Amino acid sequence: MASGDVTTMRRVLFCLLSLSLNRNLAFVLDKQNPYSQFRKWNAAPNGTLELEFKTDQPNGLLLYTDDGGTYDFFELKLVNGALRLRYNLGGGAQIITVGSNLNDGHWHKVQVARRDEHTSLAVDGIAQSKISRGKEFAFGKFNTNSDVFVGGIPPS
Repeated sequence: MASGDVTTMRRVLFCLLSLSLNRNLAFVLDKQNPYSQFRKWNAAPNGTLELEFKTDQPNGLLLYTDDGGTYDFFELKLVNGALRLRYNLGGGAQIITVGSNLNDGHWHKVQVARRDEHTSLAVDGIAQSKISRGKEFAFGKFNTNSDVFVGGIPPS
């Protein structure tokens, strides 16, 4: 796994808008259901992932997926109430941070978008972006990529 301090959100409501599932889902994560697992995201060089969440917790994992543990990963976390996307597309880990006080108990709309070497993170319409280092911007290989974990990851 890419990060050693992955924490699970204690109570968070999610509305997963699109994860190549072609349907809207809403669910609650709590101590009895600390995370949810979805089939692989085809994180193609041009793609978008959108979700909405609300929580009163300032820190915790919102979403995680990787290429099977080799190099590539996307980790979306709340860190002191700000939304942080940490990712690697093979050229080294990069971080994009947006927002503050997102643990206010209100719904927040999140979008992670990829356009070749450009990756952007938006929350409530405010966006930041970075240009990935390296020459290849593909995300792993679909058949070996992990599933998408929302709210936490399994103990193993």
